Amino acid sequence: MRPELLVCAPLRVESAALRGSGPRVVRTGYGRRRSARSATRLVGGDFDALAVAGLGGGLDPTLRAGDVVVGTGVFTGERTRPLCAPEPLARELRRSGLSVRLGTVVTTDHPVTGVERLALARTGALVVDMESGVLAPAAGERPCAVVRVVLDTPRQPLIGPGMPWRLVGALRRLRDTGAPLLRWSRTVAGPGSQDTVRSRWSKEVP
Repeated sequence: MRPELLVCAPLRVESAALRGSGPRVVRTGYGRRRSARSATRLVGGDFDALAVAGLGGGLDPTLRAGDVVVGTGVFTGERTRPLCAPEPLARELRRSGLSVRLGTVVTTDHPVTGVERLALARTGALVVDMESGVLAPAAGERPCAVVRVVLDTPRQPLIGPGMPWRLVGALRRLRDTGAPLLRWSRTVAGPGSQDTVRSRWSKEVP
């Protein structure tokens, strides 16, 4: 029996983009509060690997709208939680023609703009969201990944010319992450992979 991947998509437009792309998708809600409620429900869920996938705000000035960020870890302000096998996931996404970067995802409790965004960029993180760090613990010892498609950047603000077209393009790229995520899950949650994955997942960086 193939391992089952569960993809958490916080927003309605994100879950709509991912449905039909292969994995089982659940809409978890916007922001930390709704994410915490969803994470509580998911802890004992019937899945073998978990992914959080959606749109995010780019921090690195070299990122462009539509770029895909694979999290190497997710930072919530207290600790950085490592994520499972980001390099193989990045390879699968690149095989599908996506522009992929690897780096830290920061989860905050509010939208980040201006000076605050620049301060987060100086930490070396690539992208910011409001859900991934809250949802990731629901995986427990199971493999977990975070994939965020950049929607806005310091040079391409959330409110500004071209946003509708950037949103359409980002959602198309989000849809294209579904099949690579499935291939990743079969690698990290398949027979013989559990001991290695659980050992790696159990280590947290303060």
